[in-house]
Amino acid sequence: MRHLTLIALIILGTLAAGADRTTRKNLRVKRTTARADTTAVADTVMPSAGMLIVSGYDKPLRSRRESLFVTNRSNRTLKAVTLRITYLDADGRQLHVADRTLNTDIPAGETRQLTFPSWDRQMTFYYLLTGKPRTADGSPYTVTVLPVTAVFPRR
Repeated sequence: MRHLTLIALIILGTLAAGADRTTRKNLRVKRTTARADTTAVADTVMPSAGMLIVSGYDKPLRSRRESLFVTNRSNRTLKAVTLRITYLDADGRQLHVADRTLNTDIPAGETRQLTFPSWDRQMTFYYLLTGKPRTADGSPYTVTVLPVTAVFPRR
């Protein structure tokens, strides 16, 4: 019975130690714990009218990604933005709504293209302004994009 207990302890110790293995020798995973006394290093705000401009949305048929441009018209660097995207069919009926939080680094007064996974998992829709595909039928849609929150580094 003693031998079985000893063998079980050796096996458990080996399994626990094997979790940190890497492909190179003598490397270990750095483990950190979250501290409760950390302070926020960013301000999250509701953007005022004109603070963020969203333009140039695009999603071709059969694409797994959507893209758009965000212009930061504030006087601080934008670190993240949450956008509420409403997808509408050609008759104005709602197809889908998604809130996308996108990490970025847009200096004051500049524009960046942001890409993110598409809502259209079956790849059967295309954005109306992208243009009708030549070789396949798909369903056109339009979008409205509203900036919900913006994250700026704390001064």
